[in-house]
Amino acid sequence: MKYKVTSLQVVAWVIIAVMLQLTGCTKQAPIQTTHTINLAGTWQIKLDPDNVGIEQNWQDQTFSDTFQLPGALQAQGYGNVPGPDTEWYGNAEWAGKGGLNGWGPEWLDNYKKKGVFRMHHFLRPDRHYIGAAWFTRTFEVPEAWRGRPVSVSFERVHWVSQLWLDGIHLGQQTSLAAPHQYELGVLEPGTHKITLRVDNDEYVHMGYNAHSVSEQTAGTWNGVVGALTLTAHPDVWIERFTVSPKPVDGMLRVSLELGKTNAATGRYSLSLDAIGASEGNNHDPKELVIEGDVAELNDELLRIDYPMTAQAKLWDEYEQNLYTIDAKLETATVNDSRQLTFGLRDMTTDGRHFRVNGFKTYIRSVDDCAVMPATGYAPMDVASWRKVWQTYKEFGLNLARFHSWAPPEAAFVAANEVGIYLKPEVGEWGPVKTQEQFDFMRAEAKRILDTFGHHPSFVQLGLGNEYDGDHAFFEAIINEWKAYDDSKLYIVKANSWSPDNADFQVQRGIWPERSIKLRHQFGWPPKPDRTEFNLSPPNTAIDWREASSSFDVPLISHEIGQICTYPNIDAEIDKYKGYLNPDYLEIARDQLKERGMYDLLPAMVESSGKWQVELIRETFEANYRTPDMAGFSWLSLADFTGQSSAPVGLVDPFYDPHSYVDIDYVRQWSAPTVLLARMPKRVLTQGETFTAGIEVTHFDRHKLVLNDLVASLRTESGEVVKTWNLPANSFQQDSAQAIATIELALADIAAPAKLNLLVESPENNLKNDWNIWVYPDTKAPSFPANIYVTKVWNKATQQRLEAGGTVLLLPNIGDMKGDLPSMFTNHFWTSIGDKGGQSSASGMLIDPNHPLLAHFPTDAHINWNWWDILNNAQPMILDSYDSIHPWPKGYRALLQPIDTWKINRKLALIVEAKVGKGKLLISSIDLENDLQNRPATRQLRRSLVAYITSDDFNPEWQIKPEVISEVFSKETGLEEPIDFGANALPIDN
Repeated sequence: MKYKVTSLQVVAWVIIAVMLQLTGCTKQAPIQTTHTINLAGTWQIKLDPDNVGIEQNWQDQTFSDTFQLPGALQAQGYGNVPGPDTEWYGNAEWAGKGGLNGWGPEWLDNYKKKGVFRMHHFLRPDRHYIGAAWFTRTFEVPEAWRGRPVSVSFERVHWVSQLWLDGIHLGQQTSLAAPHQYELGVLEPGTHKITLRVDNDEYVHMGYNAHSVSEQTAGTWNGVVGALTLTAHPDVWIERFTVSPKPVDGMLRVSLELGKTNAATGRYSLSLDAIGASEGNNHDPKELVIEGDVAELNDELLRIDYPMTAQAKLWDEYEQNLYTIDAKLETATVNDSRQLTFGLRDMTTDGRHFRVNGFKTYIRSVDDCAVMPATGYAPMDVASWRKVWQTYKEFGLNLARFHSWAPPEAAFVAANEVGIYLKPEVGEWGPVKTQEQFDFMRAEAKRILDTFGHHPSFVQLGLGNEYDGDHAFFEAIINEWKAYDDSKLYIVKANSWSPDNADFQVQRGIWPERSIKLRHQFGWPPKPDRTEFNLSPPNTAIDWREASSSFDVPLISHEIGQICTYPNIDAEIDKYKGYLNPDYLEIARDQLKERGMYDLLPAMVESSGKWQVELIRETFEANYRTPDMAGFSWLSLADFTGQSSAPVGLVDPFYDPHSYVDIDYVRQWSAPTVLLARMPKRVLTQGETFTAGIEVTHFDRHKLVLNDLVASLRTESGEVVKTWNLPANSFQQDSAQAIATIELALADIAAPAKLNLLVESPENNLKNDWNIWVYPDTKAPSFPANIYVTKVWNKATQQRLEAGGTVLLLPNIGDMKGDLPSMFTNHFWTSIGDKGGQSSASGMLIDPNHPLLAHFPTDAHINWNWWDILNNAQPMILDSYDSIHPWPKGYRALLQPIDTWKINRKLALIVEAKVGKGKLLISSIDLENDLQNRPATRQLRRSLVAYITSDDFNPEWQIKPEVISEVFSKETGLEEPIDFGANALPIDN
């Protein structure tokens, strides 16, 4: 019904209103609401390196220097300039001891001095400071705040704070993840002084390399980098408001804590109202109103079931259905409100699998190691995190495991929007055995759950990483977490002993001996004989089924894909615009120039990177081939800038993809659904039969129907050798589901040949492909009689050359200077010492068009066909930091391994030279032994013989005998062992 208002009525109402105002009948107390003051801005600062501020009552002082909060003091020029004597965080445990992270390697001698100081350990800050810093400022309390309780919140403090108000100490907070909050009480209107002391020194031992506290990536910054908010509350207010993302019987579980002053009286009305907040979510549940008496309120949580109805839309990696819920509190004098954005999802376990909202889900996760070179601390804005999570999505990933740290609110908000599952950790990476650790970690876990627990992206929680600890505490903490918040899945540590009550396992091998493997690399330190890449001839049949069947809970393989590439120095170095400096890139650039190799950088990046991609791919597919596997954790999508640097990612530390990465290619084997070919051999001969079992690992939400699946084998020119129309079938969510077996006798293949197997379903937009190589069965050719073949460089060899002869020098492995290990794989995790660790190189420069390789078809990078060659080879060192007679700066080897970015020696496997009047070719590849079982080496030998007997063999460079002699000069004295106990890596990596 509409009401018609006349002009006479309006006049009457105005008269009545004026009369009421004159008589005072309308006088009421103003409605109280929550008010805030932003404390961001200019503060005064004073550093307290000697820890005397409390004793000297600095809370009563003013300071002469100024500082902008939010901010980190090192980023604003406070602290000391680092040098060789800097006492880094955890210095007593590892820094300065030698080994992986020591100052000792002689190839860094030039960088140990003050003024030119550089290091490999981690990104070097412009300024460094560990200790207390004091921040102070005044603020004005308005008259409207009279009689009202006031609190203050500091978001993201590193990591112990104390607070004084007008000189009175109010307490201490210690969280690394949650805001530090203090109650200030009722303040008189006017000017007040607030003083904050922040200490980034060790409060409790979290491990010296934990990413929550250490120098390694996030850094030991000091300050407050999030919101600084002063809040005045009404007489009754909403103190805490959260929801559980796990729906129970159509209900949203809401938890509220209502605060009140002593003056609060009367009745209150509390309303809850949710509504769809994401695109396409039009669901609008009804408002729920609860009434009560203010006098009955206490500090206990109100737990309320809010009906979402059967129309509620769920959140997951595929659909990001989000809601907002408003909580409004009203009394006769108060109107307070809070709002949350949330989503409904349910992650559970079902035997050896995870389920999200009822669907089997395969975890494709990445270890996020707090690599934040732009800021030096976790970004506090949603946009920065949105870029990270969108990059995850582009690469087919669905979960971020925060390795020994927990991210800020912005990371969860962005993950909710993009659809990425998150697993924060309480923040430790070390033995957990003391009561002070137990107390802090219990409290910190509760703070993380309370602060971020409403986000649907928050699906798992862990304590930290590796090492062992008190097993009774491990069991107890899991039970406590489950009782406190049943919307998450819980584990204690990754790659460590885990109690039976943990919801899932993350391991690299089965305890206690780890002899049952869960990834290609096993054992520490990494060596060539501790990786399946070296031990097993190229195949796509390896899986980890023995390990996956060892547990009755979901199993995730730990830190797979730790494969280094050569860093793209020129593309990356100018991106560092903050206070952190990439010394490892600057040192590498210097060393490349010293060796005369800087112009090779683009080719080194491309060749190293292409091989890195193939090695990472195989680690992924081995997991997909494993029945009952629940997922993997990859280290890492982004290059790692700490722990002596580890360029193991397909994107740089700023989450920009590397130049050699084809994301469409990566999505063939990094996705919810992946086609697989289980091939027992990838390198074959014409006398063999090619065999492949075609499978699919499928974990999309919907049933997969394959009616158009075709496999085809093609030559490099695209000619189809064979086509197989595979049987139609449908598949539910599961791993390694068999489709068909295909075979082809290879006798008619023109060898040598590189072939490509393509398996494709156009209707489902699915495809995957693999290269195989076919070689002749013929015997290796003999070396021509007119070529002098020798295994040693001596006077007789030199005399033949000086007389004009042609010499083929085939030294034994072990005869070369440096005695480097073999180099089929790239470096694992990082290169270690001057031997490299698992490998002596990260790839190799190859010119496929060089006459040397005319009869050996190859890519411009290492591929699986190089396995029997490079496992039986040893790089020669042509030019190094310690060379007395280096080869010329412009010299280019015919096959040049790419050395570690930490040393950048000029390496070679095959070189040619003029010596005297003769011609010399040296191959440090074994071209003589066990050739009946090494078809690729037989073919390379055939190509080498053709080259050395052709007119194309005409070396350009005249090399002096003493230069060649140095290649075979053996070091004298005992080799200095690497101190692995001093590494910034646990021995159980």
